Parts: sequence; C-alpha cells; structure tokens
Amino acid sequence: MIFEETLVFYNPSDAENFMRQLFAQGYRAKMKKINTLVNEAHCKAKISDLKLYFADVLKDAKDDAGNGEVAEEVSETYSSIIADIDTVIADLKEFLSARDDCAVISDDPDVKRFLEIMKKEGMAENAPTDGAAASDGNDDFFSRMLRIMLVLNDNGMIEDLAGKDGDNGEDAEKILHKKDIPVEDLIMSMPSDLFLGGNSQKNRREHNIKTVVNVVSGAEYHVTTPIEYSISANFDKLDRMVADYDIDPASYTKMKENIVAKTIIAKNILACIKNGGKTTVDEIYEVMNSASVDLSSGTDEFMFDLSREFIAAVMSEMKVMGIIKGKGNRFRV
Repeated sequence: MIFEETLVFYNPSDAENFMRQLFAQGYRAKMKKINTLVNEAHCKAKISDLKLYFADVLKDAKDDAGNGEVAEEVSETYSSIIADIDTVIADLKEFLSARDDCAVISDDPDVKRFLEIMKKEGMAENAPTDGAAASDGNDDFFSRMLRIMLVLNDNGMIEDLAGKDGDNGEDAEKILHKKDIPVEDLIMSMPSDLFLGGNSQKNRREHNIKTVVNVVSGAEYHVTTPIEYSISANFDKLDRMVADYDIDPASYTKMKENIVAKTIIAKNILACIKNGGKTTVDEIYEVMNSASVDLSSGTDEFMFDLSREFIAAVMSEMKVMGIIKGKGNRFRV
C-alpha cells in the first residue's frame, strides 16, 4: 500500500508498545519479525606487528601525500593510533608487573572498579568495543582498563571461576595467568575500519594481521502503520513516542520523509480535483508531473516524477480513506 510506512525496531517490547500507542490513537498497525545476520569485523595480531603495520602505513602515506594539509592530517591520524598502541603496551606492563601470577584479580581495587562500571553501563565484559567509554567521569580509567582486560581475555590470561551457585554471581572469581612472553607479543584486536586503503590486504598479510568476521544472528521487528496514519501524523508527537525506543534511525528518517512527500502529493491531488476541475487519473497525472511544489517555509521545493500507475494507486487509497470519492476513472471530493 502506498500510504503504509514501516518503522524498524530492534526490541520486540518497543515494537509492541509503539503499536499500543498507535492503537490508543485509533490506528491498527501490523508487526513482522525479520531474521537478520550482522557481520562484526575486527583485526587481530601481535601488538608489535600492529604497531609496525601502522608505522609502515604512516611512512607510505607521507611519501604519497608529500607536504601540505593532507599529509599533516594523515600523519596526525596514524601517529595517534601508534601513540594509543604505545599506551596499551605501557598500561599492560604496569598492570602485569604489579600483580602476581595466579592472583585473584577480581579482588583487585582497579579491576573491581572497572567491573562495577561495566555492570552499571550494562556492557558485556568480553564484547568487542570501539573504545566507547563510561559516561560517569571515569572515561580515561575505564577505556584504559577495558583495553587491558580485552587483551588479557584474548590471550587466555584470565580464568573465570564460577561462584558457589555455579554462575558468575557476587562470589565468582577471576584468576590472572601471566605468560612468560613480552607484552609486545600478546595478541590484540583493533577495529577493522582502521585497516583501510588500497594496499591494506597486502600490508595486513605482510604483518601477520588476521581479519576476524563474527557473523551474528539477530532479529528486526518491522511495524507497518495503516494508510490513514500518514495523512494525520504529527511529527512532534511521533518524536516523543519513539524517543526511548531502540529503532533503526535510517528507517525513521525514511518514514518521515515519505510521510511528508506523500502528504504533499495527496494535498495536490485534492487541490486538482477541488479547484481545477481535474477529475481523471490522466488529467491529474499531467498536472502533477508538470509543476513543482513550494513549501510554506519558502526554502524547500518538491519536484515530482511520478508514474501514472503510482498516481492511480494513491488516488485509490485516498478513496478508501474517504478523502475523495469516485466511480471508474472519475473522481470528486
């Protein structure tokens, strides 16, 4: 249906609540569950190989860019990545040198503080991250501890011992198992979007960097609004309705854009019938494709390139909604 719109939710409860809100306003929406696959990629290698990769990329980029603004930006970007890797190396060395092998690090003040932030933020402890930090003033501490814990986990250096109830409750323990290798030889993961460029694959292979793609199954919940909703939608109200829901922002933007465009089309069809005496699909098709529409703001203009079949479908749905009347190929208000 032309006037139907679909909004994508990632949480079934949010989708159901949205449908209830619409029902309370007199609209019956439909929901369909769509199974999806999401690819999450990251690159991993020895820390020393990662650092060498970015040092080589920095050198090549400088040689290609020469002097000027571009060279400066490229230099700053890769120099910052290399500095971050140096920080990870230093933090790991400090953390490991201050703790004994087989230490119960879940009792460690820094680890306890880190785990409390993780719990507060609702994050999965071993989940890949792009470096997002906590939002309570612990940003630097959290981000640095997160990278330490991720490296230790990636290298099998943390053993999780279940609590008395056989789960990861309050009495669960984390045991540190140190390795007799340099910190620089530990494996570390980094976001795959840092490894871009024309020679990225060749350079990664030369530096023993592996790309790991996690294919994760998931679900989307598509809520489709009835045709009459588009004509009467209030965006301020709609914004408030979805403010706390986990939705696909692109689908929400598209929904609002479609509502605006289709409402303009419907209003202009109505004006053609009311004021212009144009009553057939062919007559309205000619008018709609020979004129532009200025919005009241005076800053926006819509140009339409619509097929006759589309115009016919719009008018058919307007008839179903009771906006216009008609018989055969002739319509009236």
